[in-house]
Amino acid sequence: MMKRRGFTLIELMTVVSIISILAAIAVPNFMNAQYRAKVARSIAEQEILAWAVESYFVDQDHYPPNAQAGTASPWDLVPITTPIAYISQLPEDIFLAPNNVEKGGFIEVIRKGNRSYYYVNFVQQFGGRMSLAPYGKTGSANFVVYGLGPAYTNTFDPGKPETFMEYSPSNGTVSEGNVFTFGP
Repeated sequence: MMKRRGFTLIELMTVVSIISILAAIAVPNFMNAQYRAKVARSIAEQEILAWAVESYFVDQDHYPPNAQAGTASPWDLVPITTPIAYISQLPEDIFLAPNNVEKGGFIEVIRKGNRSYYYVNFVQQFGGRMSLAPYGKTGSANFVVYGLGPAYTNTFDPGKPETFMEYSPSNGTVSEGNVFTFGP
């Protein structure tokens, strides 16, 4: 009589358990990597915008003004694209809309039509550089370019230092806070 060879039920269950544990570890790490990549892209695009704003300043001897001092509007960065193109087009914020919200409605209602990053000219608002001590930074800045973080919320009011909350991945990948780049 020939002996049948195969796996026992316990061996199969052990393999399935190990694969499940590995998947439970790998999937959250993959999701975290996606958020880290989006934050890195956001920071890179903001630095490009900051460079373009500085180039505008070199030529014009002032920073692009905000339509309303201290408030970011969708058209505030248009001067860096035309008539002299310091940047060919304004990049869209990578965190335009959460997946469960219709993108167009989110942009029109929550972001007030702003598809790009927010920009606030501190020199126009305060008459000079903004001291960053209340923001947990050292020194001061002429302007700020910022975007939404993975939580897709914007609670920052440049006139109220207590509303500043910078996104930090150490607080969880989808924690509250905006992604900021301060001008010199």
